[in-house]
Amino acid sequence: MLKNLKKFYQFLFTYPKPFIGFLFALLGLSITQNIQPYFYKLFIEAAPSLDKDLLIKLLVVFISVKLANLLFDILTYMIGDLALFPASRDARVAVVKKIQDLDFAYHTEKSTGSLISTIRRGDSAFFSLFHSNIRIIRIIIGFIIALTYFSFTHPAIAVLIFLSITINLFLGKFLIKKNIKTRVDFNKTEDKVTGVIVDNLLNYETVKYFAKEDWEIRRLNRKFVPWMKKLWDYSMSFRYFDIGIGLPANLSFFLILLFAINQTIKGAYSVGDLALIIGFLQNFFGQFFDLLWGSREIAKNFTDLSKYFSILDQKVQVKDPKRAIRLKKVSGEISFDNLSFSYPEGKSEAIKNMDLQVRQGESIAFVGRSGAGKSTIVKLLMRFYDPQKGLIKIDGVDIKKLKKSHLRSFVGIVPQEPILFNNTIAFNIAYGLSRPKLQEIKAAAKMANLSDFIETLPKKYETNVGERGIKLSGGQKQRLAIARMILSDPEIIVFDEATSSLDSESEKLIQDAFWKMSQNKTTIIIAHRLSTVMRADKIVVMEDGKIEEVGSHRSLLRNPKSLYRHFWNLQLKKI
Repeated sequence: MLKNLKKFYQFLFTYPKPFIGFLFALLGLSITQNIQPYFYKLFIEAAPSLDKDLLIKLLVVFISVKLANLLFDILTYMIGDLALFPASRDARVAVVKKIQDLDFAYHTEKSTGSLISTIRRGDSAFFSLFHSNIRIIRIIIGFIIALTYFSFTHPAIAVLIFLSITINLFLGKFLIKKNIKTRVDFNKTEDKVTGVIVDNLLNYETVKYFAKEDWEIRRLNRKFVPWMKKLWDYSMSFRYFDIGIGLPANLSFFLILLFAINQTIKGAYSVGDLALIIGFLQNFFGQFFDLLWGSREIAKNFTDLSKYFSILDQKVQVKDPKRAIRLKKVSGEISFDNLSFSYPEGKSEAIKNMDLQVRQGESIAFVGRSGAGKSTIVKLLMRFYDPQKGLIKIDGVDIKKLKKSHLRSFVGIVPQEPILFNNTIAFNIAYGLSRPKLQEIKAAAKMANLSDFIETLPKKYETNVGERGIKLSGGQKQRLAIARMILSDPEIIVFDEATSSLDSESEKLIQDAFWKMSQNKTTIIIAHRLSTVMRADKIVVMEDGKIEEVGSHRSLLRNPKSLYRHFWNLQLKKI
């Protein structure tokens, strides 16, 4: 809890001037609110004298205090928001940045729905906790003022108030702990429900292809069974709170008033003292009990904020070097030296003792069965993972000595399934550059054999592609991905299974675009379709994470025992 509070206030302290101004305004608000009951005593004691001037003066001062209280109330929230609004923005940006910085392995395990729920709840908790702190500080200041005053004037009342608050705080701590536990349990089931909903929304095509709408609703309803149980547990924790706090709180309120009335009857307290005590108890205890009941909300906020800030505690496994090397010019020579790698959850090695040299401007293709290690090579080259043994060098420099962002800036990938932003064609093509001109975007689209299609659209380059590029065909998305890479002009190009699911015409258009733009650049091709790799300078055949054979298309076909020839013959039979 303290760790999360520290993070919470670190974001707020980023804006010290408004935060300090907020504290002063809050102090003024608390003092002007908690001294008001004292005027009840003054009015009652002055009333029997019928001194009009005195009563008017008291009234003017009292109204002035109330107006000051109103002013401080407005200033507290206005100045507080000057710190709260940007601090909440900074917190959300920090969490999203952390998620982006986390390793590829984290993203393969994450639930998008759960993350969305965590961020949404965390941001809401940030605001709620700030406003809850206003209530807490007001009550603490009121408590200090009351104890100080009553300690000098009515020590017995001070002791009774102190004991009452202590007992209620003790009970509140126990009940809040119970409330937090049920909230954590409920959040877990809520995240699973959200996960199913988000999963359904992201994969709605598959749902419709297989007519699984009813099945998906049944799947969602099954998740709501434990959700309903945990929600009831969470709800009942509030009822226990009502009983566990409500009864002792009202009993303590009654006992203090009873004691004050008896003292007044005995003549120990004046009628003005009794009015002051009643006014204070009504004012302070009303806030205090409200805080105890509201502490359930504070507990919820702490729970939500804890999970929100826990994202910031996630460790990055593939780290940038402390003293990074920056390559001024990249020629594109790559070497894989005695490379071995196993995935964190894998039982066997995905890459085994791999040695390979890729010359500047050379096109090299990796082929093999699924799971042979082809795509793993790309992940290691991009430093999504680090190998357990061996090195990958670019232009003779270990890629671990480069910043990940610098490394990836000169490696361009056309993936098997390009995921596009829900934005325009121009935005998606231009994504690799900060401020490209429309002429450059059009030139890249033309090289990617995409411009003719774009020109047929009513909005042309301002056409929205839909979520994940759903409005485009597979071939169009691939060509857009090629155009995006052409515009970013990388020194090393990776073509990862980018034609495996396309028709022959789309494949030819993409191959033409690819070979056109990859001239004089170091090129890595991952492919199942061997027609894609025929023009490569070197073909590397992978088997069980090892290099089985290396050669050109022709040289490998000439070898009757070649694994590549075996794959080639299998694909010929399918045609």
